Amino acid sequence: MKKQWSMVGAIILFLGVAILSVLNVDPVPVNFGFAVVEWPLIVIIFVSVLLGALIATLLSTYKAFKDQRKNKHKNSTDKTDASEGPGLRTTRSDKSVKDKPNSDEPDSKSKSQDDDLV
Repeated sequence: MKKQWSMVGAIILFLGVAILSVLNVDPVPVNFGFAVVEWPLIVIIFVSVLLGALIATLLSTYKAFKDQRKNKHKNSTDKTDASEGPGLRTTRSDKSVKDKPNSDEPDSKSKSQDDDLV
């Protein structure tokens, strides 16, 4: 649907430029700073429209390329983070829990002292 609206907009723009161009066929002097030339206004309008379209296309292509590269970089960092997983990393608190004896099970010294009392 978006492409259809773009096409409709392009056709309307083209028709507007064509109508203005047909109405303005008189030669117009164009000053380039080092030379002055006289061209029909229709040529100047078409060249201006084409340059504007070229600049807009280049800018949108650059932005799309930049966004695609950013998303690719973001996805690659997300995949690296996901491959590590939360269970594969050992933190300092995990080590201390693993190294501590279970408090429910008495160690061998206290067990032998309880046996002596009985």
